[in-house]
Amino acid sequence: MVLTGVIIWFFLQAEYTVAGILLIIAATTDFFDGYLSRRLKQSTLFGSLFDIIADQILFSSSLILAMMAGLFARADGLVPLNPYLYAVPALAGVVTVLVGIGVYLWKRRTRVFEFPTPTQVAKLNFWFWLAPLVVAVLAIGPNWLLAALMYISIVSTILTFYSYLKKGSYVFTD
Repeated sequence: MVLTGVIIWFFLQAEYTVAGILLIIAATTDFFDGYLSRRLKQSTLFGSLFDIIADQILFSSSLILAMMAGLFARADGLVPLNPYLYAVPALAGVVTVLVGIGVYLWKRRTRVFEFPTPTQVAKLNFWFWLAPLVVAVLAIGPNWLLAALMYISIVSTILTFYSYLKKGSYVFTD
């Protein structure tokens, strides 16, 4: 969460290379933190939910600032409605995850049940969201690479939404 604030500051200073590198560092340390937590059997419900929320804040704030800076412009002509075709489903996914956590916590007041563990596609989805963002922020590779990663992210978001709906729908029922 602290690093998210630092990344936002660098975005606001138009220091996109530093912001992009810190974004990669934040995502990598997040991965290892979760891995070590599970491996050492130190995971808690609070830690799991906080990790998910922190991921969503890191991604969504970085995406919005990258869009405002016009860092996706090089995919114009390759992605219709650029960058919104990529950003809107991703941000809708962020909102859906946060609403799902809220509903889970609300329902958990009156009955005890497990938080649905993410499906494999859901675990990978964050990286599919992150890849085009990092490529755009760091201006890596050709324009078609950014466009291809944006399309892959869209497909991943749709598959993740479906997998969460299928697996975690019991949270929304009585």
